[in-house]
Amino acid sequence: MEFQWRDEAPTEGCPGPGCVLLSSFPSAGLATTVAGHYMIRALKLPRVGRFESPDIAPIAVIQGGEVHPTIRVYGRRDLGLILSEFPPTPSQANAIARTILDTAEKKNVRLIVCLEGVVPHPLGEEEEDATAPHEHEETSEQVWVAFSRKEAALVNSFVQTKTRPLEEGVVGGVSGALLVQGIGRKIPVAVLLVSTRASEGLPDHRAGAALIETLDKLLPELKIDTGPLRKQAEQIERMLRTSMKTRPAAPEVEEGPAPTAGMYG
Repeated sequence: MEFQWRDEAPTEGCPGPGCVLLSSFPSAGLATTVAGHYMIRALKLPRVGRFESPDIAPIAVIQGGEVHPTIRVYGRRDLGLILSEFPPTPSQANAIARTILDTAEKKNVRLIVCLEGVVPHPLGEEEEDATAPHEHEETSEQVWVAFSRKEAALVNSFVQTKTRPLEEGVVGGVSGALLVQGIGRKIPVAVLLVSTRASEGLPDHRAGAALIETLDKLLPELKIDTGPLRKQAEQIERMLRTSMKTRPAAPEVEEGPAPTAGMYG
């Protein structure tokens, strides 16, 4: 399986030497998708490339009346962002990661940062009672970081982001493939993992904002106001709370005799 990164913009408009390359593929809570689209709008990043392969699903993404390929690249000279709304298969993830690393080395990218959403492990009842926030208390999303290799300079650059090092866990998809393949490559790979509220069934805008705010601390080239994104998260939560309060109770079902084999033939 082969993928090709095809540039669509003049050389001066594409991610260049010394830039940071971000990777955003769908994961828990769609926080990565929210963050990717928000950064594109906030920074007015043009589409500068796309991924091509006979194995890509024949899907066109229409946004604002414009046709986009499934996996596409946005950016400028100091920043690149690879975005897709569709998760790849495991075999595609390895091929995509290899293409990203090969092209990043040709462009002399200095760092690859992958975005991921994760669902935290449920707490035990006693621990949950002790640590659960009080009603209306503001909470913040936790962000962890994992590296393809722990170089002192790279690890130190993340200290100011207040991320926690991921000591135990599993990272899959393109991010996991980039971590493993990045072990023997010259370009370091870092993965940011944010806790999400995937169980609510809606995109987690607050988790997406947390990813952007972490990147903002890491990269001086990013200056993004996430206020509107967090406000949107609050609006969604209010809508959910209202919906739960007004939802009619399920009708009670009278218990009948236990079914017997004869009832079903």
